[in-house]
Amino acid sequence: MKEITAGKNLIAALESAGYEAYYVGGCVRDLLRGLEPADIDVTTGATPEEMKEVFADLRYFETGIKHGTVTVLDEAGVPFEITTFRTEGTYSDNRHPDSVSFVRDLREDLQRRDFTINAIAMDIRGGIHDPFDGAADIEAGIIRTVGEADERFGEDALRIMRAMRFAAVLGDHAKAFAIDPATEASMFRNKELLLNVSAERIFTEFKKLVTGVHAGDAVRQYVDILGVVIPEMLPMKGFEQRNPYHNYDVLEHCVRAMEAIKTTPNNEVYMKMAALFHDIGKPDMFFIGNDGIGHMYGHPLKGEEMVREIMGRLKADRFTSDRVTQLVRYHDLLFREDEKLIKKWLNKFGEEVLLEILHIKWADNIATGNMSRQLDDMFRHVEEMIGRIVEAEECFSLKDLAVDGRDIMETDGAPEGPAIGEILQSLLNEVIDGSLPNEREAIMARAEELTRGR
Repeated sequence: MKEITAGKNLIAALESAGYEAYYVGGCVRDLLRGLEPADIDVTTGATPEEMKEVFADLRYFETGIKHGTVTVLDEAGVPFEITTFRTEGTYSDNRHPDSVSFVRDLREDLQRRDFTINAIAMDIRGGIHDPFDGAADIEAGIIRTVGEADERFGEDALRIMRAMRFAAVLGDHAKAFAIDPATEASMFRNKELLLNVSAERIFTEFKKLVTGVHAGDAVRQYVDILGVVIPEMLPMKGFEQRNPYHNYDVLEHCVRAMEAIKTTPNNEVYMKMAALFHDIGKPDMFFIGNDGIGHMYGHPLKGEEMVREIMGRLKADRFTSDRVTQLVRYHDLLFREDEKLIKKWLNKFGEEVLLEILHIKWADNIATGNMSRQLDDMFRHVEEMIGRIVEAEECFSLKDLAVDGRDIMETDGAPEGPAIGEILQSLLNEVIDGSLPNEREAIMARAEELTRGR
């Protein structure tokens, strides 16, 4: 088994001073799963005041002193959160304990934790302390609360979101972690408690959920719980599109798009959300046409409106909110192997956003269940075309144009103000269209004509 070396000297210092100290939580869980441990957390029998005495020669910060947490910088300046063993009082608001008591017993600390897989401690010699059989649950791939599920979720309802997130992110492509039936039943029973949790905490878990390897199954299985905080998702469930181009209801279609979307580490979170929400406006815009087929005209604009509301309610950061709503609005953009059209879209959106819109629409088509080889090839060729145009530094934006506003102002009878920009845009459109070469002399001659025509 791998071992954790980070923070070892800090634990050793606590032990030398006569206090118990252990690695705990996610880093131990990861280690037992054969993964590289991350998010190193340490727990100890020392109180915050005792910790400050032990680490008097090191820098430390009272980051969560009320709850027993001191952040200590080791000799290399790496920060580690070290928290005193504690028990917690009642949670009258379903979010925070009304009181915290420091204790000396590791078991008392572990039994307050959310799930058995997170209630495992390990000493620096590799000894495992696992009073709630979390290691066995890791081996079996089970997510189970420590003790009674109703009690755990009543203490902090965010644990319901965390259970869904763990179901989405743990495991691998071959096998997911499953939520224990009693725990799952309690999640459904207590789902309305999520309304007591801050939007920021909900959104943090949701972002992690959608990027999980099993995110699709988590959404399928727990959409009724997610619907407490994102009620706009509920009409998607079971909503048949009555359209020969779609084999699935709206929710299943969107989940499949989320599963199929091409992402990078930098855009994974918002691309997954945009794919999941891209057709969220369909139920509101649905009608049966005279042809007997379901139509949803205007659903991208309706979806943009709905997603803007969702992002605002979840207190999403401005960039994520703007990008997700933009992708939802334009997910139905027309693409074809047409260089003029692609340059037009590059001018409007830029390379990064245009590629993301392309990938959303590509995933959208895959998720219909009717994707043809011809259509798949078209999307691939358009992606390659965008790359070629950008790499060749072909003209598709004002910055690529061989003239700028100062050049236009030098023409006879040059207009002022916004009219300069209008002329530049007209010149760019003609260059993109191929009717005007991107050469200064030719463009200036054409600018003279446009100026005289005003």
